Amino acid sequence: MRILIACASEEHRGEILAEIHRVAPDWEASECHSMPVLEKLLAQEHYDAVVCELELLPSPALQELQRITGRVPDTYFVVLASRDSQLLGARTLSAGADYHVIKYDRWINELLLVVKHATEIINSRRETRRIHKFNQHLLDLATVVATEKELSPQLATVAQGVMSITEASRCWIGVLNQEGNEFGEFRSYGDSEGDTADWEIQVQDVAWHAVQCGEPVIDQLSDAGPTAHRVIALPMISGNRPVGALALVSSTATPLGELQRNALRFLCTIAAVLTQNKHLDQRLQRRAQQVEAAATQAWEEEERARTVLNAAVAVTDSRQSSEVLEKIATNAAIEIGFDRVSVYLTDDDQSLLRGTLQATSDGAVTDISDRSYPLKRGDNLLADAGYGEAPYVLLGPEERSEEAINGTECDYPQLLVPLRTHGALVGVLVADNHQTRTPIPPQRVRLLRSLAAMAAVALERIRVDKLRELFVSSISHELRAPLSSLQATSELVLDEEVGPLNEEQQKYLARMKAACHHMRRILDDLTDWSHLQAGQIAVRKRKVDLRQVVEHATQTLRSRAEQAGVEILLKLPPDSVEVFTDPRRIEQVLINLVDNAIKFNYHRGQVEVSAFIADGEAVAQVSDTGPGIPAELQERIFEAFDRGSEEISRSVEGVGLGLAIASQIITLLGGRIEVNSEPGQGSTFSVHLPL
Repeated sequence: MRILIACASEEHRGEILAEIHRVAPDWEASECHSMPVLEKLLAQEHYDAVVCELELLPSPALQELQRITGRVPDTYFVVLASRDSQLLGARTLSAGADYHVIKYDRWINELLLVVKHATEIINSRRETRRIHKFNQHLLDLATVVATEKELSPQLATVAQGVMSITEASRCWIGVLNQEGNEFGEFRSYGDSEGDTADWEIQVQDVAWHAVQCGEPVIDQLSDAGPTAHRVIALPMISGNRPVGALALVSSTATPLGELQRNALRFLCTIAAVLTQNKHLDQRLQRRAQQVEAAATQAWEEEERARTVLNAAVAVTDSRQSSEVLEKIATNAAIEIGFDRVSVYLTDDDQSLLRGTLQATSDGAVTDISDRSYPLKRGDNLLADAGYGEAPYVLLGPEERSEEAINGTECDYPQLLVPLRTHGALVGVLVADNHQTRTPIPPQRVRLLRSLAAMAAVALERIRVDKLRELFVSSISHELRAPLSSLQATSELVLDEEVGPLNEEQQKYLARMKAACHHMRRILDDLTDWSHLQAGQIAVRKRKVDLRQVVEHATQTLRSRAEQAGVEILLKLPPDSVEVFTDPRRIEQVLINLVDNAIKFNYHRGQVEVSAFIADGEAVAQVSDTGPGIPAELQERIFEAFDRGSEEISRSVEGVGLGLAIASQIITLLGGRIEVNSEPGQGSTFSVHLPL
């Protein structure tokens, strides 16, 4: 502390200096006569008091003095003693210095008060500066912590700050595990020299006690040698939940000050927040990984389901049971994800399940027709799965004892799905993971069940189609001979080869001949359909003029159109429409289309038949002025035995094979048939053929 005393005269200066020596004999006091000397004396730390004359401090000098003393603001305290206190006070205020105005005649009595006042101000400034420096230190420490990304260096920085502030030799930071029932980590920081072996255990016990009680705990360390050591532990709490503890060991007997305690709590809070944030970040990362894994799995399952659905749709288009079974097994093994898939079908009398084929995940297909199992409940797993009420049977190693399909013990996951149609058992699908031993998730169970359901439908459809083809073939064969005989007899009688006929007899025989002709067309359609399904229809292509084919087809049906009261119009280009195709099959298709246009038309309606080239294709069109076809029926009119709506087809003869045969013939010729129709606006059928 320095005191600068300015007085009015040299005489006063000597008196003041003498009084200072009397009141404070241990002070270093001096006097000065010029401004340079004053600056020199003030710059020397061993002087406690400096006395000068008031005249030495004019207003500019006071400003210079303020500059000098401002370098270390709490080093100097300026006291101006004068008889004219008002003038002196004004000078001091203008300089902005700390001052204490004392009238000269009282300065001796108040000197000690002045010294006390100066001491309080300087100490207050020193404390303020210390607090500011302390807070700045904490702020710098927090800034360093914030720049770190990992928890370990962050906690190390906090520990260094704790030891710096509290002058402790060691610091520990313990982090609780996820359950919060013990320390997952308990790290030590600082100098370990002089520690006894059990310091770590004692400090951890005190830290755990602080976590349990939720308050700071202070305890004395045992076996600490000649120097007494104490451990101070604080719980690290974030969000009303303990996340760890901070502990330090100090050999200082002086208790921590309020500033140190506040700083320690502040650092403990920082450590708690950092730890909690790390836990939250870890949980978020784990959750993000789980969500990502779930999303990836869902995407994979969705892709697998889409692939299986496409495969199932392809299965329904198959015409051969062997093709259906191979597609089912290979898609189940590869796309759904099984080590192998086996297919077993029931025999005709429902007494055995016979093996057909087995597919593996590498795409290999093996014949297993040498395997068969009795369809007897309780005899084997296949029979139990087939006749059981459950939609499937899922077995893992834990469900197995000595039971297995082939009588030997199996220790791998296995899924058995019955193939049923209309409640009847068709067969059993057996999928397993005999190599990988991986469990079968519910999603794959659902996919295999869906595939099995569509497979059962496809097999049943193939069976029905085969029965239908057999029936069609048989009935065509059985009816053709008697029908030919009946037709020949009616023609013979009509030609009056066996005698003359009256008008009534001729009318009935004409009806018989027309009926025989109609039956002949139905048998021809049935035969063509049977041959198409068996792939036995012959196609002989050559270059033809499509106009001639159209003219011949319409000429064949003109008499029929006249009888129905329908007019046929031809619209053909002057130039030839050459196309490489089978003229007999094209004529068959056009006759079918024109015949339908006549049948499904109104009295006095029209049928327009045309041929032309468009977009690099030859096109033959048949348009009518009939009732049209509803949109919901247009997709299935090319299906076999479909005759459209009941109210329209009731009065029209036929079995519904004409358009189905026409569509398949055009497909064999490399073309396509399209229909464009609106109810009440008629219909247009277009046959497109490659040139």
